Amino acid sequence: MAKNVDFLIKKYLENRPMFLALIRTSETLLFLKHSNLIKKPVLDFGCGDGFFTETVFNKKNINVGLDIHDSRIRIAEKEKIYKQVAVYDELRIPFPDNYFTTIISNCVLEHIPNLDLALAEIYRVLKPGGYFLTTLMTNKWNDYLFGKKLLGKWYVEYMKKKQAHYNLFSYQQWFDLFERSKFKIIKSIGYLNKKNSLFIDLAHYLSLPSLITYKLFNNWQLFPKLTNLLWQPYISKNINIDVKVNESSALFFILKK
Repeated sequence: MAKNVDFLIKKYLENRPMFLALIRTSETLLFLKHSNLIKKPVLDFGCGDGFFTETVFNKKNINVGLDIHDSRIRIAEKEKIYKQVAVYDELRIPFPDNYFTTIISNCVLEHIPNLDLALAEIYRVLKPGGYFLTTLMTNKWNDYLFGKKLLGKWYVEYMKKKQAHYNLFSYQQWFDLFERSKFKIIKSIGYLNKKNSLFIDLAHYLSLPSLITYKLFNNWQLFPKLTNLLWQPYISKNINIDVKVNESSALFFILKK
């Protein structure tokens, strides 16, 4: 397992901004741990460029990647991460009722303005007995922001807009929302404690050089081995996928129709 974790951290540090390595590695481990529940056909709801899904499942092991037009979905299509990509118009998922055996989604639900409609659509296209595995952020993310210590509520509101966090609910609020949406809640796991949340917020600013190199050279890391050397020991030591749900700023849910 240690080698597996180090491999995942290395992949994120060498291919994405440093601040993503800790949270994405944790999420990858959670999806891998519960991969026995994932049966085809599978929909990745909010797939983005597909890098996360490729890291977890490899290319073309997920049937459909779905995202809005103004996303990075065309990169996923170009890289052939999925067997098929489809555009979501934020009203209707373009597939029939009871079509997918499994739906996965990684840190997407908190970004959706009309969340009730999205959940109704996910429920509609999921087969009876099928699983919806999803990660999401909670209101603890706002509480734990490093910048909040310096700039207070102004910083919290700024980051909510900057990160397009429309839905940062408590654990109980997410639980109740899924129940209202007719899902049966099988399991919930916290995986981002206060210390790691503070680090990730601060690491956004430490990762600014990555944004510059991406804009100039279309490459997140010009010196990937150096980035890995600097940060892998810290991230490897602090991975934690067993945080109390009421104290975690991110949650992994297993839901069933």
